[in-house]
Amino acid sequence: MTESVTPDYFAALDLGSNSFHLVTTRVLDEQLQPLLKFKQKVRLASGLTKQHKLSEEAMERGLEALRLCAQRLEGFRPEQVSVVATHTLREAKNADVFLARAAEFLPYPIHIISGHEEARLIYRGVAQTSSNQGRRLVIDIGGGSTEVITGDEFEPKILASHAMGCVSFTERFFRQGKLSDNRFKRALVAARSELESVAASLRKFNACQILGTSGTVKAIAQWVQLRDQSAPDQITRAALQTCVEQLLNLKNLADFNVPGVDADRTPVIAAGLAILVAVMDELELERIAYHDAALRDGVLYELAERVIRHRDVRQRTIDGLASRYQVDQSQAQRVAETAAYLFEQVRQPWSLTEPMWLARLQWAARLHEVGLQINSSSIQNHSGYILAHADMPGFSKEEQAFLAALVRHFRKKIRLETMPELYLFEQRDLWRLIALLRLAVLFNTDRQPSLLLKKIQVRQDTLLLTLTPEGNDNAMLRNDLQQEAKQLGKLGILLRIHG
Repeated sequence: MTESVTPDYFAALDLGSNSFHLVTTRVLDEQLQPLLKFKQKVRLASGLTKQHKLSEEAMERGLEALRLCAQRLEGFRPEQVSVVATHTLREAKNADVFLARAAEFLPYPIHIISGHEEARLIYRGVAQTSSNQGRRLVIDIGGGSTEVITGDEFEPKILASHAMGCVSFTERFFRQGKLSDNRFKRALVAARSELESVAASLRKFNACQILGTSGTVKAIAQWVQLRDQSAPDQITRAALQTCVEQLLNLKNLADFNVPGVDADRTPVIAAGLAILVAVMDELELERIAYHDAALRDGVLYELAERVIRHRDVRQRTIDGLASRYQVDQSQAQRVAETAAYLFEQVRQPWSLTEPMWLARLQWAARLHEVGLQINSSSIQNHSGYILAHADMPGFSKEEQAFLAALVRHFRKKIRLETMPELYLFEQRDLWRLIALLRLAVLFNTDRQPSLLLKKIQVRQDTLLLTLTPEGNDNAMLRNDLQQEAKQLGKLGILLRIHG
């Protein structure tokens, strides 16, 4: 049996469209000290078909890389590891197949994150590792998408994610390594079109620092430095144009061989170069500096902060939504307290001992009435829609869908056909939390402090409620509980009222 690593060790695994990156660190004097960096070139995006399905070959490349990563993660507990997946798995319609096959040997959930969440974490990684302060513009060119982010100090301001990356653009414009002026111009036009909607806002930001991250920017910076004997990690627009001319003197990337650009970067360098030129032209940038930080750094800092300092960005997201939609805090607190009481009675019998289960239930209680801002009719539908489509920093796509499903079903009819497909969670656990939230809301319908529930007993999926004398005398409550029993029956939960 593998010995567990100490609690101050953490790992982040980034399943990118071009490469998989694993980083392990330890916390030393409140700083992250890197221990291991492991990279596997996968080019997952090249296996995404026109029907948005991952090919079997691409899946096998990804799974083989994950097996190697899993070996290096032996001894890490689940709370010490964060695995995130980006553009290609966001787009793949058969991502569930990949996740299921990965789960056979990787004991950590893979969180597929949104483009906005990816951009936020990239900025976080840059902000935490940059000595410079003030307003920043950060550009990250990945394999399947490019993120452009503005921020001031540690706070991101504009988060933009665009479906253009060095692997996906290689497939579109430079297949089989073919080079020509026309191919390069078409890639430029496509990239500039992607940026057009946000370019004006980004130009107005007036950043003090322009930083580029990712392997593409690093390779081009090394190419420029070694060729021009210029300052390290600096790329001017003029130097970039020389790179374009040097590249287009060739007919095929097979003939490309310049110092600073590794052989495994060569197949995608034309696409990466086109995207960087387009970004600099569209945003009217004269210079960009390479910064050695990326998504995985942001993931690591957030993981360490959440576990060691108990500061969870997801809680800030919940608080922000509650404030924005002017949730009745007193009612939300009453529902949350009742939900917590119910949860404590079922925690062990229902095997919901992991702390995040209570947190998810509490978050749903805090936000179940956000839909009141639209209207009180079908509030549960409005609340579910808001949480399904809101920008929710810190939440993976499936976590957000789970939370949205909870509030979508906090009252009225339960419709099983509207439940989301889940890969990281068991459907049964979602149903059980829905039952707890519905009961917590039902016992607080009068929106006043009251003692209606004396105790709850649980045996498997049977809940036996004992009411207080006040609860027994409340005819409306007893009628509501009888109706609720019918709804919970759809979830396989038997509700009984004692007395």
